[in-house]
Amino acid sequence: MERPLACWYTSTNTKKSSGLSNSVDLVISSVPRPFMFLSPSPIFGVGGNYSAQCNIPSDQLKNVTLSLYVRQLPLSPGNENFTYIGSRALLPEDVGAKIQQTNVNSSAEFICKMEVFYKGKVFMSMSSPMAAIPDELPAAVYSTARQSTSCAGYLLLRVKEVWSPICFNNNDPINEENLANVVCREVKCGHALTWNKDTAASQNFLGTPKCTGKENRVAECPIFNLTYCERELFYIICSDALPPPKLSTDHGTKPWVYIKSEETAKLRCALESSSMGKDDRIYLTITRGGQTLTSSRTRSDFSGNVWSIEYEVKEGEYACFASAGLNNAKTQNSNSIHIYIYNPPPAGAVAAAVITSVLGAAILIYICVCRTRKEVVLSEPVGGVCSSNIEIAEPVSVRPPQCS
Repeated sequence: MERPLACWYTSTNTKKSSGLSNSVDLVISSVPRPFMFLSPSPIFGVGGNYSAQCNIPSDQLKNVTLSLYVRQLPLSPGNENFTYIGSRALLPEDVGAKIQQTNVNSSAEFICKMEVFYKGKVFMSMSSPMAAIPDELPAAVYSTARQSTSCAGYLLLRVKEVWSPICFNNNDPINEENLANVVCREVKCGHALTWNKDTAASQNFLGTPKCTGKENRVAECPIFNLTYCERELFYIICSDALPPPKLSTDHGTKPWVYIKSEETAKLRCALESSSMGKDDRIYLTITRGGQTLTSSRTRSDFSGNVWSIEYEVKEGEYACFASAGLNNAKTQNSNSIHIYIYNPPPAGAVAAAVITSVLGAAILIYICVCRTRKEVVLSEPVGGVCSSNIEIAEPVSVRPPQCS
C-alpha cells in the first residue's frame, strides 16, 4: 500500500526508543504479472475439455479486474492479434477468472490482462502467453524386459512426440482398475488381468488420468496435473499377455488317455507368451477334478517365450492354468485331459478265446460246404396250380445252392 514509511530502534539495556528516522514515501508504480494455467492439466486429448484460468499473483491485491484474450494457432496473416473474450471484476474472496473450452479440436493461445485500481490510479500488467494444444495422446504398454511394446509393462503416453510415464500419487483402486481396462482396450490386448504401482526412475512424469472405465482411449480421460510425483509408475498385465496354457501328456494332446494300473502318465503344462519377461513371476498350477494338485513358480526356457512344468499322474480329469503379478491374476483354464486305467485279461485267457473262435468257424464252414447234396423232383407246377393246359414233359432236378 502507498504510504510514508519510517523506522526507529529500542535499546535492550535501557528499554528506551530512539526518535523516528526521516520518512520515505512508498509509491506503487507497477504490479506483478498474473499467471495463467490450464485445468485440470496442460495435457488434453483431441476432442477433450479444459479450462483456461488466470489468477492474481497475490491475495493481498484488491479491486482487481481480469480480462482474457485468445488467438488461434498456428498464426497466419490476419489473425496475429488477440481477440477479447471477456472481463471479470474479482470479489474479495476471488483469486482468478477462467473460461471453459469443450470438444477442443484446434490449438489456441491465451493471454490475461490484470488491472488494479488503487487511490484513483489504474495499474496494469499482462501475463505471459499460454498455448493450449490438443494432442492425440496415444497410449502404449512398454516392457522394460523386452525393450519393446507388448501386452504387459508400464503405461506410457506420447505427448509432443515424447513417450512419458504416468505418475500415481494417490491410492485410488477404482480409478486404477478403470484406467487399466481402458489401456488394454486401446492397445488391443484384451482386458486387464492385474495392475500395480511400481517405483522407477524417470524425469518426465505426466499427471494421473481419471477414467470411468467406459472410454476407448486414455486420451478421452481428463489428466490431472501434478506438482509433485513420488515416481510411482503404472504397471499393467493384459489378458492377451497370459493366454490359456496348453496341457499335454507323453501320449500327445488327446483328450482321452488309457494307461495300465501299474503305469503313470506325465503331464506337461506349458504357457507361451511373447509379452512376459524372463524374470516375471509366473506360476503354473495343475488341477485334478477342479482341485489344485501342484503349483510351482517357473522360469522361461532359452527362447524366453515358454514356461512349463511336468508332473506324473494316474487316473483322473486334469487341467492347468497360469497366474502372474502381485495379485496372482489367473488365466483361463487349459484344455482338459481324461486319464483312464484299464486292466487287460491274462494271456492264457486270450489264447483260449482265440482257439475257441477258430474251431467254431471251422465247424461252421464244414457244415455249410460239405453237407449232402439233395435233389428235388418237381412233379407239378410251383404253387400247386392244377390245369389241363399245362404239360410236364419230364422231371426237373433242382440242386440246392452251395454255401461259400
